Amino acid sequence: MTVPSPDAESIRPSGRVNAVVLDYGNVLYTWEPIAAVAGYVSPEAWDEFVADGGFLAWNERLDLGAPFEQVLTDYALAHPDRPDWAEILSLYRQRFTASLTGPVPGMASLLDELLKEGVVLYGLTNFDAAPFERARLLVPQLEHFSGIVVSGREHLAKPDDAIFELLLERYGLHAASTLFVDDSMVNIRAAGRLGLRTHRFTGAGRLRAELVATGLLPTPDRR
Repeated sequence: MTVPSPDAESIRPSGRVNAVVLDYGNVLYTWEPIAAVAGYVSPEAWDEFVADGGFLAWNERLDLGAPFEQVLTDYALAHPDRPDWAEILSLYRQRFTASLTGPVPGMASLLDELLKEGVVLYGLTNFDAAPFERARLLVPQLEHFSGIVVSGREHLAKPDDAIFELLLERYGLHAASTLFVDDSMVNIRAAGRLGLRTHRFTGAGRLRAELVATGLLPTPDRR
């Protein structure tokens, strides 16, 4: 088993951390898009749809708040020779909940500890607005977050500077005392350029170590 190496892009300047901002997908809850169509679409057909059909680029439009019906219409027009791709996109949307395959190991208990310690938590996620209302129920601790910014509501998405600036301004956060946690290096670098502390998420264990190092969680009792 390979042990993840420390992330050279993480930023931990001196000074107190007053708030933690967490991504949702693959930080709090696992997102595996193929799971939504498993049993309906072969792995080979899905891989072709992703690579040649540009699934991720079109999914970004949904994250930016575009209505799905418009995205689907535009997709069909862009790929008139591949109606099967439009069908896959439609099926993915219909069965989106199945793409959320389970809690990220260790994160539920870590959130509980942070909330118990009185750490102020926020969410910042690239997510289609309507499905997020169902997805948030899968992580009950979100009800105790002090705020959540969802890209589909704001028509802004990471790594755009504007969505980080909106988060900071809306909740009165100071970048240098805010820790941003995300699994995407692109998003980590964007946040770092704006002065936020950052931690690229590779698992609950390394995040726990970071939170202890910053003083947000107590050092474990060695007795």
